[in-house]
Parts: sequence; structure tokens; C-alpha cells
Amino acid sequence: MLILNLRLPNISQGNSGIAQNPGAGNSAIDRFAFALSNIVGVMTVFAGIAFLIYFIIGALTWTTSGGNPEQLNKAKSQMGTALVGLFVALLTLPVAYIVSRLTGLDILNPIKILPRLLPS
Repeated sequence: MLILNLRLPNISQGNSGIAQNPGAGNSAIDRFAFALSNIVGVMTVFAGIAFLIYFIIGALTWTTSGGNPEQLNKAKSQMGTALVGLFVALLTLPVAYIVSRLTGLDILNPIKILPRLLPS
């Protein structure tokens, strides 16, 4: 059985959830890994916001449809698409973890894999 350990950022203690540069160094690899970590975090937040907006628009379309079957189907489709998008966005990290474990490449920790990918 595979158990994933996902932790949420503790915002109450002033942690914004965006990775802080651990001071591991100022090499190009360290800066790239730091930027990549922040990009993934920001994209996750944008996916959540996009879901909310798209789902709310679908709900409003449903509410204002007035029983029109065409509008109801459009609203259901839009809300379903929003849920599928959120599901896909939330599954990317566990899928990347599983692929990482199966291949032996630590793709969730780019600082470990980047030196092996760069030419010597």
C-alpha cells in the first residue's frame, strides 16, 4: 500500500506557502530549483482559483436558466468540467510521486536530478 504524505503550509505562523530559498547556494541549479518550486506552488493556487470561478459561473448559469434544458445542460457541463479540472490539478503531485518512485528519479526534488541532466 502506498501512502502519500502531503503537508499543507502553516499560514498562521507567517508561512505564505511559497518556498523560501534555503540558502543552499547561489548556483544556477539552486536558483532554478527554487524558481521551479515556487512556480508549482503558484500554479496550484491558480488552478484552485480557476476552479472556483468556473464552477461559480456554471452555478449561476444553472440558477438563471429558468428551466431551459439547453442552459441546464450547459451549466452541468461547465460545472463538471470545472470538477474534472480540479481533480486533474490535484492528481498531478501524487502521479509525479508515483512516477518518481517507479523510475527511481527524484523528479519532485529538482535539486537532486538537475546535476545529472546537465553536461559535465
